[in-house]
Amino acid sequence: MKKEKRAHAKLHREIPLDGVGIDTVSELLVTALEQAEMDRKDIIRLRLAVEEILGLWEAKQEKKTVCIFRCGSRLGRRYIEIAVPGRRIDPSEESDPTGRMLCTNLMAQAGLSPVYSYQDGMNRLSFYPAKPHRISPLLQLLIAILGAVALGMTVKTMPPAAGEFAAGVVSPLFTAMMGVLQTLASPMIFLSVCWGILNIGDIHTLGRIGRVVLLRFLGVVFLLTGVTAAALVWVFRPENAATAMGENAASQIYGMILGIIPSNIITPFLEGNSLQIIFMAVCVGLVLLVLEEKTSALRTLLSQINMVVQFMMEVSSRYIAFFVFVSLLSLFLSETESSLTDVFKGIALAIVVCVICPLGYVLWASVRLKASFPMVLRKMLPTYLIALSTASSAAALSSNLETCERKLGISGQIVHFAVPLGQVIFKPGGAIGFFVLALGLAEFYGIAMPLPWVVTGVLTAGLLAIAAPPVPGGSLTCYSVLLAQLGIPSEAIGLAIAGNVILDFFMTSCGLSCLQAELMLSASKLGMLDRQKLEKE
Repeated sequence: MKKEKRAHAKLHREIPLDGVGIDTVSELLVTALEQAEMDRKDIIRLRLAVEEILGLWEAKQEKKTVCIFRCGSRLGRRYIEIAVPGRRIDPSEESDPTGRMLCTNLMAQAGLSPVYSYQDGMNRLSFYPAKPHRISPLLQLLIAILGAVALGMTVKTMPPAAGEFAAGVVSPLFTAMMGVLQTLASPMIFLSVCWGILNIGDIHTLGRIGRVVLLRFLGVVFLLTGVTAAALVWVFRPENAATAMGENAASQIYGMILGIIPSNIITPFLEGNSLQIIFMAVCVGLVLLVLEEKTSALRTLLSQINMVVQFMMEVSSRYIAFFVFVSLLSLFLSETESSLTDVFKGIALAIVVCVICPLGYVLWASVRLKASFPMVLRKMLPTYLIALSTASSAAALSSNLETCERKLGISGQIVHFAVPLGQVIFKPGGAIGFFVLALGLAEFYGIAMPLPWVVTGVLTAGLLAIAAPPVPGGSLTCYSVLLAQLGIPSEAIGLAIAGNVILDFFMTSCGLSCLQAELMLSASKLGMLDRQKLEKE
């Protein structure tokens, strides 16, 4: 209890910006992060980042100044802020590649890096540590699922009047909660994609390395999802999947691709058309990236709106377990739960693909690079096991960086850019899991799956996996968008989230192993692979 109070207590200190002051600020930061119950490895990484940035600010200052350290909580959300007055000194522009990696906003969205800003003559670093859970999110979801099943079965044994009363209470509540989720979903996806592009840095960062890595990332996500679709769609309603294979299907697909371009900027948000929203976000992000400082005011506005929407989503995500409980209970009361075999089939097949996919990808990379397949697997195994046991790419970040650079021989220049970026946007496991689970839900609800539907599913699942914001509740947003795009009833969201509880472990581990294999191939293509390190046992 005392520890919780200390973590929420406000602290404001002004410390001279010199060697001793930097050590003092570093110790205050560590104390605040420990009280926020952040992982020890992340604390060490953040401490090193802050010491490097403060050292940079001290060296660039024309005269002696102070450093202001603040911490506390706002609306139940913890914050830590470090401010230094003076001219603008952006660490991402001044630091070496390692420094840029440590303070990138892509990782800041996951709460693992500081956010830099310059306001009122102050250079600011802001941290927003995730709020620790008294009960693990996994346990909360399991309790919600079991509670919904137990209560639903109990109501079914009661007189019909009791069932009608329960439905009258639960159905409007579910509708209201879906309304909140759908209201946040479209702007959150748009801002996540747009802000993710902006945080690549600048157009120069998209040089030789950036273009190769990003294009390969995008290509692999859609390729693996497409291959999965071709292999598994026949397992789910083959008669429907094959009903539109001729000229009509081609024209529908052509029209669907052209339909990604919106007629105006309002309709996609009103209709919840995720493909059009993502298209607009990519266009806006690329334009702002090209124009750079000419659009600094708009960048600042987008950054602030992005933080507001993400904060609202994080607040909503605290009630994910309750949302799943209401959703599954509504499903039981509507008497559509008669057979969940199709859903279980989707979950099982998604797990199988998420296990086979990284093995196949690593084998392909080993053959292309003429490296020992068993040896490469052994080197990748620690990162895979961390991701599989935690379902967290953030928890596996340190292991991923070490494995890529020290064991697989990938150049640090690529590692420092591509690993943080890849853990945020390169998610073939997520795309595969989204699509295969959607197949099971579509069969469960009797949704026809012709070829245009499958193509739409592959595109949507791939884009949502790339666009999924790395914040609590991000997957919930993606499922709501995916189901709406594929014509699956909104009631399926509870089943989707329940299935995701299991799938998330396999999707995360699949994505990280595929990322390591892909970076080996990219480094080889760029001539930046150390063969001696790769071949050393």
